[in-house]
Amino acid sequence: MQSSNGKKWFIGIDGGGSKTKAAICNEAGQVQAIAAGESSNPLSRSWGDVEATLRQLIDAVRIKAGAKEEEVAGLFIGLGGADRPQIKERLQHAFADEWGERLLIDNDVIAALYAGTWGQPGVVLLAGTGSIACAFSKEGTRHRVGGWGYLIGDEGSGFDLGKKAAIAVMREYDGRGESTVLTRLFMDYYGVERPDELISLIYGGSNPRMELAKTSQLVEQAAALGDPVANALIIQAVEDLLELADACLKKVQKPVPIVLAGGLLTASTILREQLVARASFQTVIPTVPPVVGALVAAVTQLGLVVDGKIADQLRVSAALLEK
Repeated sequence: MQSSNGKKWFIGIDGGGSKTKAAICNEAGQVQAIAAGESSNPLSRSWGDVEATLRQLIDAVRIKAGAKEEEVAGLFIGLGGADRPQIKERLQHAFADEWGERLLIDNDVIAALYAGTWGQPGVVLLAGTGSIACAFSKEGTRHRVGGWGYLIGDEGSGFDLGKKAAIAVMREYDGRGESTVLTRLFMDYYGVERPDELISLIYGGSNPRMELAKTSQLVEQAAALGDPVANALIIQAVEDLLELADACLKKVQKPVPIVLAGGLLTASTILREQLVARASFQTVIPTVPPVVGALVAAVTQLGLVVDGKIADQLRVSAALLEK
């Protein structure tokens, strides 16, 4: 939809397990506003909270940019699990009446992929709170590997790494495992004197999945100190992530770039360094955050192409706002 004054805006939302970001840009790719809010993962928060977060962020960026709702030509909402029918239906029920054909709902891996390919096909390997590998072909075919949630999947993710680190701490406390720097790091992080005091804090947290995912940073710290247990956990996570990517590439049956996504792979981590060194495929580290990929998805859903000029505008303007 285009308003009578000719202005056209695009809103992209990247909803992750730990936080949600929204951004708005014009046709030229100039990002005018970026806003952040709480997690919008429907698997770890109530639907009411998810919807409230999304509406708050949509309004925040639109108002900050001075864009009227009828001037927004495309809205992309990317959430974990939003490609599953039951979650997509709930989102459509909440937003379709007001947004109509301007609304595009999909998994947040689309935003992560497009942050590296600018709307072109490829494979995204994501390791954040959770983990998944997804391939998207030029013809629209999709393949996914993993991403089955923290109870039966998410190998190599921040949650998986944090959980295994906590297990290593308790194994040392029991006398069943090796001595590890992780014990002191965990006790300092949670502010306790004994490892057994961690239990009530870990289980009693408001969002144990997200909170354990944050402790993956402790594994990085311990590995940097040369801790053998932490280094072994990172190597296992690398192997799990490479397995996801390799299985996804087998489904594609053609060489395509692998875009690295999620906090563990977009930051300069030991895990990323090890994965890139061991990978048998081409890896791409995005130069923009996934929320810019969400904007690319909003633009391309109208059949528009993000060329080099628009990509440069998106990159530069988003970087200025993120400072």
